[in-house]
Amino acid sequence: MAGGEIPHRRDQDQDGGTLGFETRDLDSARSQELMHDAAFPTSMAKPEIVVLIPESTRKARGGSSDAPEVDSIAAALPSTIRAKLEGLREEVLHKSPEGSVRPGGLLPAYRRFQGNMYMSIPEEAWAQRAPNVEIVIVSGLRGLVASQDTVPAYALSMAEPTPPFGKMNRWWHDRGLPQILASYLDSIHPSLVVDLLSLEYRQSVVGYSADLNGIDVQTIHFPGMGRASQPLRGERIARILQSGTA
Repeated sequence: MAGGEIPHRRDQDQDGGTLGFETRDLDSARSQELMHDAAFPTSMAKPEIVVLIPESTRKARGGSSDAPEVDSIAAALPSTIRAKLEGLREEVLHKSPEGSVRPGGLLPAYRRFQGNMYMSIPEEAWAQRAPNVEIVIVSGLRGLVASQDTVPAYALSMAEPTPPFGKMNRWWHDRGLPQILASYLDSIHPSLVVDLLSLEYRQSVVGYSADLNGIDVQTIHFPGMGRASQPLRGERIARILQSGTA
C-alpha cells in the first residue's frame, strides 16, 4: 500500500460519532515468530470470560513506531489457523484503498478505539481489569483483536463496503472468520463467552458457536435501540472488566 498520510475524514460511525484516524508507520519486516513469542505471555491468566465487542471507526491519535507488536489472538491459534488469519490480514492490508491504513505507530486496541461504547468504559475499568476476563474485538482490518493487542489507525469497518471486498462483514465471514474465532475459543477454552456485538459485527462471525464444547455463550441484544445501545454496551463491558463476572 502507498505510504501517504491518511486524510482526516469526518463521517458518522456505527457508534453515532465521527470517523477519525491518525498516521502511523508499520514495520512490515518484523519477524512474525518473534511477535508470536512476545504476544501471549505465559504469565497471563487464562481467561474464564471472553467478551466479544465491535471495533469503532473513530480512532485515537498518537502511538509509537517503536512499540512492540502484540497479537495474542494469532499467538493462541494452531499454526494452520494462524497462517490462514495472517493471510487474510495481509490481503486486507494490501488490497484496501490507498490511505485506508497508515503503517506505523501502534496503540493497544482498547486505547485506539474511541466510539461511544468505548468512551462509556472508564479508564479505571481497563487499568484494574479482572485477570480472568479478555475482551476480543471484531475488526475490519485484523479480523479479531484482543483488547491489549496493538493496532495502527485505519479506516475500515465491518459495517461498511470497501472496494474490492464489498461489505467487510460478508467478506470476512465467507473466508472463515467464524471458524477462526471458534478455534481461538477452543484454544483458550473460557467457561463463558458474552456476545455484545452489534448486528453487522455479529454477522461477520455468525456460526462460531455451533461446535463449541463446554463453553457457554450468552448473547446480549438491545432490541430497537440502534446506536443508543452503545453506552449500555460500554457500561456492561466495564462491569465485567471490574467484577470478573458476567
